[in-house]
Order: sequence, then structure tokens, then C-alpha cells
Amino acid sequence: MRRKSRLSIMLVLLILLSSFQLSFAVDLDNITKYDMTISLNTKEHILEGVQNVTFVNHYNNDLDEIVFHLYPNSFKSYETMPAIGDMYYLMDQEQPEMREEEKGYINIHKVHINRKEVEFKEDEQILKIPLEEPLKKGEKISIRIKFTLKVPEGYQRLHQMEGTYSLTNWYPILSIYDEKVNKWDENPYHPIGESNYSDVSDYNVKLTIPKEMVVAPTGTIVKEKVFGENKTLTIQGEKVRDFVILMSPNYKVKTKEVDGIKISNYYMKDKDYPVDKTAEIVLDEVAKAVKLLNNTIGKYPYDELRIAETYLSGGAMEYPQVIQMGGYHDLSNLNIEENAPFIIEAVVHETIHQWWYVGVGNDEFNEPFLDESLTVFTTAYYFEKEYDKYHRNGVIYSIRTRVYPSTILSLSSSVDKFNDWGDYSQTIYTRGPAFFEDLRQRVGEEKFIEILQEYYDRYLFKNATTEDLLDVIEEIAGKEIRKIMDKAVNEPNYFPQNIQLSEEENNIFYRRQEEQRLTGYEKARGLVLGSIALRGLEGEEIILVKPDYVKDGDLQDIESLINMLTSSLEMRLNIKMKVVEETKITDKEKEENIIIIGYPKKNSLLKEMTSKLPIDLNSDELNINGVSIENKNTSGIFISENPNNNKKVSLIIFLDENKAKKEHTITPDGYILDMNTIYNYNPLYNPDIQFIINIGDIEIRGMYK
Repeated sequence: MRRKSRLSIMLVLLILLSSFQLSFAVDLDNITKYDMTISLNTKEHILEGVQNVTFVNHYNNDLDEIVFHLYPNSFKSYETMPAIGDMYYLMDQEQPEMREEEKGYINIHKVHINRKEVEFKEDEQILKIPLEEPLKKGEKISIRIKFTLKVPEGYQRLHQMEGTYSLTNWYPILSIYDEKVNKWDENPYHPIGESNYSDVSDYNVKLTIPKEMVVAPTGTIVKEKVFGENKTLTIQGEKVRDFVILMSPNYKVKTKEVDGIKISNYYMKDKDYPVDKTAEIVLDEVAKAVKLLNNTIGKYPYDELRIAETYLSGGAMEYPQVIQMGGYHDLSNLNIEENAPFIIEAVVHETIHQWWYVGVGNDEFNEPFLDESLTVFTTAYYFEKEYDKYHRNGVIYSIRTRVYPSTILSLSSSVDKFNDWGDYSQTIYTRGPAFFEDLRQRVGEEKFIEILQEYYDRYLFKNATTEDLLDVIEEIAGKEIRKIMDKAVNEPNYFPQNIQLSEEENNIFYRRQEEQRLTGYEKARGLVLGSIALRGLEGEEIILVKPDYVKDGDLQDIESLINMLTSSLEMRLNIKMKVVEETKITDKEKEENIIIIGYPKKNSLLKEMTSKLPIDLNSDELNINGVSIENKNTSGIFISENPNNNKKVSLIIFLDENKAKKEHTITPDGYILDMNTIYNYNPLYNPDIQFIINIGDIEIRGMYK
């Protein structure tokens, strides 16, 4: 019995290992090799090339043909152009006519198999090369393809503009054979999302270009030879699933090293605004992201990583060892501690794609969720871990606050199932990342990271599937978790209610957002009405001074205003103010952040302070920025430094003591506040200005300096 049991176990293991290897698709011991010789004509924007591809059949089937993708042909029209963010993809609308300069395409001139010229078939984005004899498993074949590439003018992934070239998805790239259906992948580069799908290969590229070009390629530049006005670079890339070249005569370069990895940022010089600081900030953030992922997920598998500014519009893109960015703008005054602008979030996102797509590959046409949603989540995870749990780009804000019931396709949907970029974004960029936060909360941080580490380690340099990810989840977290996550990824309208914020998290989150908002206003404009609330959010004391000259009949009205202010700040921001009667306020309390309410000529504090305030309330005229306003029947609100302590602020709410006499029959010293007054004089409702003055039906608001 024991022997039989052992034999059964061995058989099972052999079967499992056999199927396990099949899922890898690529044989790393017999990797495909590309030897390319290309030259660029910058006048015609034509690239002439010859590539020799050495391919070993590692599939279990005999191959009757070899298939390559011709992705550049997607740039022949607006309908097929893969524009980021729906720029040209207008559903059910007539497309504009494409100019000849905007068209991109690749022409195949000759194909040789083992040095013999052969017939081939082109079908838009597919090149098919029939074989005279089937290629059996383990057999090697050499394919030589002569081609020219027309580089389109524009702002898309593949483009040329003002001397800068982005050569992405630009050459005939070997397709992947699907053994389940006995067919090569022939999916086009879809206008929505991304459709890259290829195995890792080795590249040896000789590139001839004008000598002034600065080049940011996949791989490593191992040799450079200058002759006349041109130069030839020899570039080598190992185990990369794609090969791109970004280049410009206008590039400056900043470089940094982290964990033995050389990171370089190529950015445009001679701009009308400074970008050197921007380039430095971008480079630093990429370095921090690389370090965090090295320590959390697994080591970056290459020794070089490049970021390059191009004319790309609508976003950024990831490629092996290269991040394609759009235009930089001035980030000199950036405070990244609370909120990262698009440039920073985008470059971190594309850096993380170096793990999810470049390292662990997948079929982006059929399973965009697998790399894109995981990258969005990991980007938010980075900001959470590098900065703060409540960072504007972290998991709480960018993922958990955006979870709500809605009608969406299943996360496992292919790109051609989405109607438009909005549809795609809602599923892949918004709901898909929630899958990973859902998983994290179900299994805990330690197991969650273990899952990502195992997934990365197991499928590095290979192409994974959603089933592969679920298998790893099951191995580490168990069958029940796998069952839950299987349902989450494969059924429509996924809604992980369990990751919504708790009441406490909601309160903290809202306070943080308000603090960031008010800080932004103050930084841009100086003191503003919202500054009083900002001081409370920063933990400083706020004293509200209650006037002592209000008659009993009007006490309810003044207390309504006080209650509105105190309850609004406490309920919305958890700021508790201290209410002090005017006659009982101490000299020390006068030096705190204070809110003063009352009639200017009757309030003792206002009479003490008025000569030192930016608006003199006892004058016959209110002078603001050279404009004089008759001080008659006026009321309003303004902010200033506290005259008793310039490190604190004073919020002054001054009221017209004659208004009540005209509108209501009440005691001479009383007044009644209407809803407009209550709204206007709440600093949370008008936080970004310095004053509001009301004269009858006329309202004046703005900045006094």
C-alpha cells in the first residue's frame, strides 16, 4: 500500500509539473533572438530595417506557419489608431480625415526562411509566413524580414514630432501560439486599452541615426561609432518582451542609482519654463518606487531603467526598461507629501508596470485586468506605504472611496468588449484595483504580500493568466478565498462592499482632504476665511467670543449663529471651539485664534483691535484695495492676523445693528439672522477669499491684499 501510494503521488506530481510548464509558454533555454539593422531617414520619417529572428519551436504542436504582429498598421486611420484616452475613438461618429503625415504603417518587402526567399501574406496587422514543411517541436528556424516603417506625426505611442521619435510597437514582432486552440494570436492592437502580447526575447540592434540624437532604448548601448553626420549604436537587450527606442536631439539626462540599478531621465531642454527640477523630482520618485518594490515584491530584473519625455498625449506608457512620458511642466513648488500630480502618479504607475507586464507578462488584449488593475492597485499601495495611509494617491482615496454599486462588465473582460474608454476605465482602472484591496483585507497584509511575491517569482519572464493568479491565491490563502476571488473576477457588477471606509476612516479622510484643500488656498492666496478652520485642523485652539450686549429677547438669534459655527466645525471637521463671553476673556485667550461676532461700535474687543485690522470698521468709509465703501448699514466677515499675536488669526463677523430695526419689530439692540447670513458667514462655505461685505442687496467679496 505504501509503495502504491508513493507511486501515485509521483505520477500526480509529474502530471502537475508537466501542465505547470505548459502554462509558461516560452522556453527560456531556447529564447527567440532578434538581430536587427535599422537606419532612420529624418527627412522622410522613414525607418529602413532588416531583422533576423531565430526561433525554436517550444510548443507541443507542429507549426505550419509563423505569424508576426504588424502593430504599426493600426496607425493607418483614426478608427484603428490606439489613442490613449479616446482622443480619436469616437463611437458612432464620423471620423475626421487623417492627414498623410499622421499616418503610420509598416511595409514588408521580403521574407527569407533559412536564407531562402518565401511567399508571405499581409492582413492589416498580421504577417503570415507559410512553411514548406511543418516545424516540429525543438526545431530551429531563421526568419529574415526586410521592412520599412513610416513613423506618423502626432502625439500617440508611435510618433515623431519636432525631431523627437517614439518608436514603440514598431517592428514585426513574433506572435504567441495558443496550444489550447491550435492557433497563433492574431488580435489587433485595439483602439481601447492596450494589446501588447509577446514572449521575452533577446535583442541585438544596430541603429544608424543622426549623430546629434540622444537615445533612450530598451537594453544597453554597448557600442557607438560616429561617421560623418551619423552614428551607429549597438544596443543589446536580454529577456525583454518588447524593444523600443525613444530619441531626440533635445534630450538632457539626469541619472541616479538605486540597488545597483541605473535609472536615467531623458527630458527636453530649451523650454520656456524650467524643467530641470521636474526631471529631478520625477527621477527621485521612480528611484523610491523601484526601491520599495525591490523590497516588497521582488528585485527588478534588469540593471537599467529609463524615463523619457516625449510628445505623447493623454497619459504615459510602459515598455521593457523604458517609461514613455508626455510633456513635463514645472513642478518646482511641488509638495508631494499630501498629493502627487498626474506626472508623478503616472511615472510611478509605469515604473510599477516594470513588474506587472514587463516582468510578469500577460495577454493584454484578453486579460487587461491582470496587469493594469494590479498596477493601479500597487501604485496606490506605493503612495500609502511611502507617504501616508491617507495620501491623496493612496489606496483609501484612489480605490476605497470609489467603490459603489454599478453596472460593469466582469473584470475578466477583453478590451474589445468595452464600448469606449469610459467603460474600460470604470472596470479596469476603478473596480479592478478594488479586487486586490478586497483580497488584502480578506487574507491580511502578510499573506497578501506573499501572494504577490510568489506570483512575481513564479511568472517572471513568462506570461501569466488570471487562472495562474487564482492558483497562487489558493495555494497561499486557501480554497475558500480562491472561490470568492474567482467569483469577483469572473462575474459582472463586482462590488466589494467590505472595503468601503468605516465611519472613523471617513471622518479622518474628510479632515485630511479639507486640510489639504485649505492649505492649498492659503499657500496660493495668503490668509483666507478658511484659515481659521485650518488652524483648528492643525490642532491649534480656537476661541469664539460671545458678545455680552445682546438682550434676552435676541439671545436666541446670536446663539443660532454661534451654534451654527461650533456645530459645523465640530460635525464636519471634529474641531471643538471654546466659547468665551466677551467680558470674561483673558489676555492669554486674546492671543489665540479667535472668532469675534458683534456690532463694531459695541464690541469691546473690536474697539480695541480696529486700528490694527486691515479693514477699519469704525471709519465712515471702508477702504479696500483703493475702493471706498460707505460704512453705513454694512455687515460682513473678514480674516486677518490677530493684532495681539501675529502667529494666530482673527475671524471678524461684523453685523449691522440697524438691520433688525428696519426689518423686524424687536428691541433696539437686537437683530435676527437670515439663512443667507448664516451661510455666508460660515468660513467653510467661502474658504478661499479674505472678505465678504454686504450693503443692502449688494455683496462684495474678494481679497483685500
